[in-house]
Amino acid sequence: MLPGPYYIYKCPNCDNLLRKSSLMSGNTLGLQIFSDGKNIRPMLPEFPDLTKCKKCNTIFQLSKLKHIGTYEWWDDKTKSRWKNADQVDFLDIEDYFRVLNEGFAKDIKEVFIRKQIWWAYNDRIRYCSKTEDNVTPFVDANDEIRWRENCNKLIPLLSLYDLDERIMIAELKRNLGDFEDCIYIIEQIWDYELNWLKDIFINECKKGNRWVVQLK
Repeated sequence: MLPGPYYIYKCPNCDNLLRKSSLMSGNTLGLQIFSDGKNIRPMLPEFPDLTKCKKCNTIFQLSKLKHIGTYEWWDDKTKSRWKNADQVDFLDIEDYFRVLNEGFAKDIKEVFIRKQIWWAYNDRIRYCSKTEDNVTPFVDANDEIRWRENCNKLIPLLSLYDLDERIMIAELKRNLGDFEDCIYIIEQIWDYELNWLKDIFINECKKGNRWVVQLK
């Protein structure tokens, strides 16, 4: 993995400085693939476009802004000029719900935001210690209610005619505890090269496991 230059932006609301990393090259070493369709590539990371200002909490898209400066990671002289710039981060669950409820980034499709919410809840399972018992992605009952609502609203935004989205629908059904629907949907995949994937989904359903699992 070879880091690319840093790009400097100004918050469109308060002019706070933000810094975004980039990548010159990478590879798929250490790739992790999960049942909800999320991939983790340590040597080929993604960088946020939809982010928020750490000073005023305004949410915005970096791709809608023009960067005001740049520097290479090894250039200490130029780096010092932008030393007060905040590193941009991905949004968290609360931020994504703000996007839905307050109308930020209107040109971003609802399916994208709801998928990020789903994945963010799954991250609480994905990154937990393997030795923890009774792991749950919810902080309380109300948190589970809005998670369930998001899953139920995400399903009709996906298409059974798209293979990747069919798999996501099956996974959402499994997460919701609808194991029969999950098995029915996943069994309609006729590509024999994906029999290994079908077996994983069916076995997890038979075990009564609702939560995200690593595939490869």
